Amino acid sequence: MSSWLLVHPPLLGPAVLQPLAAELRQRGSSVAVPDLRAAVETAPGWPQRWAAAAAAAGPAEVVVGFSGAGIVLPAVAAAVGARRVVWLDAVLPTGTWPDDVRELTAPLVRDGRIADWTAWWGPDAMTGLLPDERLRAAVLAEGHELPADFYDVAVPVPDRWPDDDVRYVHLSPAYGEEAAAARARGWPVVGDGAGEHLDVANEPARVADLIG
Repeated sequence: MSSWLLVHPPLLGPAVLQPLAAELRQRGSSVAVPDLRAAVETAPGWPQRWAAAAAAAGPAEVVVGFSGAGIVLPAVAAAVGARRVVWLDAVLPTGTWPDDVRELTAPLVRDGRIADWTAWWGPDAMTGLLPDERLRAAVLAEGHELPADFYDVAVPVPDRWPDDDVRYVHLSPAYGEEAAAARARGWPVVGDGAGEHLDVANEPARVADLIG
Protein backbone atom coordinates (compact mmCIF):
# COMPACT_ATOMS: atom_id res chain seq x y z
CA MET A 1 0.00 0.00 0.00
CA SER A 2 1.51 3.30 -1.08
CA SER A 3 1.36 6.40 1.11
CA TRP A 4 0.33 9.74 -0.34
CA LEU A 5 0.45 13.32 0.89
CA LEU A 6 -1.91 15.75 -0.85
CA VAL A 7 -1.00 19.41 -0.37
CA HIS A 8 -3.67 22.06 -0.77
CA PRO A 9 -2.83 25.56 -2.09
CA PRO A 10 -2.36 28.50 0.26
CA LEU A 11 -5.55 30.12 -1.05
CA LEU A 12 -7.75 27.16 -0.10
CA GLY A 13 -8.06 24.55 2.62
CA PRO A 14 -7.84 20.76 2.39
CA ALA A 15 -11.51 20.19 1.50
CA VAL A 16 -10.84 20.76 -2.20
CA LEU A 17 -8.59 17.66 -2.20
CA GLN A 18 -10.83 15.36 -0.17
CA PRO A 19 -12.61 13.82 -3.20
CA LEU A 20 -9.25 12.89 -4.71
CA ALA A 21 -8.08 11.53 -1.36
CA ALA A 22 -11.21 9.38 -1.13
CA GLU A 23 -10.63 8.05 -4.64
CA LEU A 24 -7.02 7.14 -3.88
CA ARG A 25 -8.04 5.43 -0.64
CA GLN A 26 -10.64 3.43 -2.56
CA ARG A 27 -7.79 2.26 -4.78
CA GLY A 28 -5.89 1.00 -1.77
CA SER A 29 -3.57 3.86 -0.86
CA SER A 30 -2.98 5.56 2.46
CA VAL A 31 -3.63 9.29 2.05
CA ALA A 32 -2.98 12.30 4.28
CA VAL A 33 -4.46 15.72 3.55
CA PRO A 34 -3.24 18.04 6.31
CA ASP A 35 -4.74 21.45 6.97
CA LEU A 36 -1.88 23.92 6.47
CA ARG A 37 -3.79 27.19 6.68
CA ALA A 38 -2.25 28.18 10.00
CA ALA A 39 1.15 28.33 8.30
CA VAL A 40 0.06 31.30 6.17
CA GLU A 41 -1.53 33.50 8.82
CA THR A 42 1.51 35.76 8.46
CA ALA A 43 3.76 36.07 5.43
CA PRO A 44 7.38 36.08 6.67
CA GLY A 45 8.66 32.53 7.02
CA TRP A 46 5.54 30.89 5.66
CA PRO A 47 7.37 28.46 3.31
CA GLN A 48 9.34 27.00 6.21
CA ARG A 49 6.25 26.72 8.41
CA TRP A 50 4.33 25.16 5.53
CA ALA A 51 6.91 22.44 4.89
CA ALA A 52 7.21 21.69 8.60
CA ALA A 53 3.45 21.42 9.03
CA ALA A 54 3.16 19.13 6.02
CA ALA A 55 5.97 16.94 7.34
CA ALA A 56 4.11 16.59 10.63
CA ALA A 57 1.60 14.43 8.76
CA GLY A 58 4.32 11.79 8.54
CA PRO A 59 6.47 10.32 5.77
CA ALA A 60 4.93 9.78 2.34
CA GLU A 61 6.05 7.98 -0.79
CA VAL A 62 4.15 10.29 -3.14
CA VAL A 63 3.55 14.01 -2.68
CA VAL A 64 0.98 15.86 -4.79
CA GLY A 65 0.79 19.64 -4.79
CA PHE A 66 -2.26 21.34 -6.25
CA SER A 67 -2.29 24.86 -7.69
CA GLY A 68 -0.27 27.30 -5.56
CA ALA A 69 1.14 24.47 -3.45
CA GLY A 70 3.50 23.70 -6.31
CA ILE A 71 5.84 26.56 -5.54
CA VAL A 72 6.84 25.03 -2.19
CA LEU A 73 6.52 21.38 -3.20
CA PRO A 74 10.26 20.54 -3.35
CA ALA A 75 10.68 21.55 0.29
CA VAL A 76 7.66 19.48 1.28
CA ALA A 77 8.88 16.48 -0.71
CA ALA A 78 12.29 16.69 0.92
CA ALA A 79 10.75 17.03 4.38
CA VAL A 80 8.63 13.88 4.05
CA GLY A 81 11.19 11.78 2.18
CA ALA A 82 9.02 11.34 -0.91
CA ARG A 83 10.19 9.23 -3.82
CA ARG A 84 7.69 10.68 -6.32
CA VAL A 85 6.46 14.26 -6.70
CA VAL A 86 3.43 15.39 -8.71
CA TRP A 87 2.52 18.94 -9.70
CA LEU A 88 -1.24 18.99 -10.20
CA ASP A 89 -2.24 21.99 -12.33
CA ALA A 90 0.27 23.80 -10.18
CA VAL A 91 2.78 26.63 -10.04
CA LEU A 92 6.35 25.52 -10.65
CA PRO A 93 9.08 26.03 -8.02
CA THR A 94 10.95 29.04 -9.36
CA GLY A 95 11.64 30.77 -6.04
CA THR A 96 9.23 33.65 -6.64
CA TRP A 97 5.58 33.93 -7.58
CA PRO A 98 4.63 34.78 -11.18
CA ASP A 99 4.06 38.49 -11.76
CA ASP A 100 0.48 37.91 -12.87
CA VAL A 101 -0.38 36.57 -9.42
CA ARG A 102 0.66 39.85 -7.82
CA GLU A 103 -1.24 41.80 -10.47
CA LEU A 104 -4.36 39.73 -9.86
CA THR A 105 -4.31 40.00 -6.08
CA ALA A 106 -3.25 43.63 -5.65
CA PRO A 107 -6.78 45.05 -6.17
CA LEU A 108 -8.19 42.45 -3.78
CA VAL A 109 -6.37 43.71 -0.68
CA ARG A 110 -8.46 45.20 2.11
CA ASP A 111 -7.20 46.02 5.60
CA GLY A 112 -3.92 44.24 5.02
CA ARG A 113 -5.44 40.96 3.80
CA ILE A 114 -6.13 39.47 0.38
CA ALA A 115 -9.79 38.63 -0.11
CA ASP A 116 -10.87 35.02 0.35
CA TRP A 117 -10.37 33.21 -2.98
CA THR A 118 -13.90 31.82 -2.92
CA ALA A 119 -15.22 35.40 -3.14
CA TRP A 120 -13.08 36.48 -6.10
CA TRP A 121 -15.46 35.30 -8.77
CA GLY A 122 -18.77 36.79 -7.66
CA PRO A 123 -21.61 35.59 -5.41
CA ASP A 124 -22.85 32.73 -7.60
CA ALA A 125 -19.64 31.56 -9.24
CA MET A 126 -18.82 28.81 -6.76
CA THR A 127 -22.07 27.04 -7.59
CA GLY A 128 -20.79 26.51 -11.11
CA LEU A 129 -17.22 25.79 -10.08
CA LEU A 130 -18.22 23.18 -7.48
CA PRO A 131 -21.68 21.81 -8.32
CA ASP A 132 -21.76 19.31 -5.44
CA GLU A 133 -23.49 21.14 -2.60
CA ARG A 134 -21.71 19.39 0.27
CA LEU A 135 -18.29 19.79 -1.27
CA ARG A 136 -18.95 23.43 -2.08
CA ALA A 137 -20.06 24.09 1.49
CA ALA A 138 -16.91 22.44 2.84
CA VAL A 139 -14.65 24.50 0.59
CA LEU A 140 -16.48 27.72 1.44
CA ALA A 141 -16.26 26.96 5.15
CA GLU A 142 -12.47 26.86 4.85
CA GLY A 143 -12.25 30.21 3.09
CA HIS A 144 -9.59 32.48 4.54
CA GLU A 145 -7.63 35.63 3.75
CA LEU A 146 -3.90 35.67 3.10
CA PRO A 147 -1.74 38.56 4.31
CA ALA A 148 -1.26 41.34 1.77
CA ASP A 149 2.50 40.74 1.52
CA PHE A 150 2.15 36.98 1.05
CA TYR A 151 3.26 36.96 -2.58
CA ASP A 152 6.30 39.13 -1.83
CA VAL A 153 7.95 36.35 0.18
CA ALA A 154 10.58 34.35 -1.69
CA VAL A 155 10.07 30.59 -1.65
CA PRO A 156 13.48 28.88 -1.56
CA VAL A 157 14.01 25.71 -3.55
CA PRO A 158 16.21 23.21 -1.67
CA ASP A 159 19.52 22.30 -3.26
CA ARG A 160 18.57 18.65 -2.91
CA TRP A 161 15.08 17.25 -3.19
CA PRO A 162 13.62 14.02 -4.63
CA ASP A 163 13.44 15.06 -8.29
CA ASP A 164 14.19 11.70 -9.93
CA ASP A 165 10.51 10.84 -10.40
CA VAL A 166 8.36 13.88 -11.10
CA ARG A 167 5.23 14.47 -13.15
CA TYR A 168 3.12 17.45 -14.17
CA VAL A 169 -0.62 16.90 -14.50
CA HIS A 170 -2.19 19.57 -16.71
CA LEU A 171 -5.91 20.08 -16.11
CA SER A 172 -6.84 23.57 -17.27
CA PRO A 173 -5.86 26.21 -19.85
CA ALA A 174 -4.86 28.61 -17.06
CA TYR A 175 -1.81 26.45 -16.38
CA GLY A 176 -0.67 26.07 -19.97
CA GLU A 177 2.50 28.10 -19.43
CA GLU A 178 3.37 26.07 -16.35
CA ALA A 179 2.85 22.82 -18.26
CA ALA A 180 5.07 24.10 -21.08
CA ALA A 181 7.74 25.08 -18.58
CA ALA A 182 7.54 21.61 -17.04
CA ARG A 183 8.10 20.06 -20.47
CA ALA A 184 11.07 22.37 -20.97
CA ARG A 185 12.53 20.97 -17.75
CA GLY A 186 12.20 17.49 -19.21
CA TRP A 187 9.37 16.49 -16.90
CA PRO A 188 6.63 14.15 -18.12
CA VAL A 189 3.40 16.09 -18.64
CA VAL A 190 0.04 14.32 -18.75
CA GLY A 191 -3.42 15.73 -19.39
CA ASP A 192 -4.55 17.91 -22.27
CA GLY A 193 -5.26 21.04 -20.23
CA ALA A 194 -8.73 21.33 -21.74
CA GLY A 195 -10.66 20.85 -18.52
CA GLU A 196 -11.22 22.95 -15.41
CA HIS A 197 -8.87 23.74 -12.55
CA LEU A 198 -11.32 22.32 -10.02
CA ASP A 199 -11.64 19.02 -11.86
CA VAL A 200 -9.41 17.89 -9.01
CA ALA A 201 -12.56 18.01 -6.88
CA ASN A 202 -15.26 17.41 -9.48
CA GLU A 203 -13.66 14.53 -11.41
CA PRO A 204 -11.42 12.76 -8.88
CA ALA A 205 -11.38 9.40 -10.68
CA ARG A 206 -10.06 10.96 -13.89
CA VAL A 207 -7.50 13.00 -11.99
CA ALA A 208 -6.37 9.92 -10.06
CA ASP A 209 -5.81 8.15 -13.38
CA LEU A 210 -3.68 11.05 -14.61
CA ILE A 211 -1.61 11.13 -11.44
CA GLY A 212 -0.81 7.47 -12.01
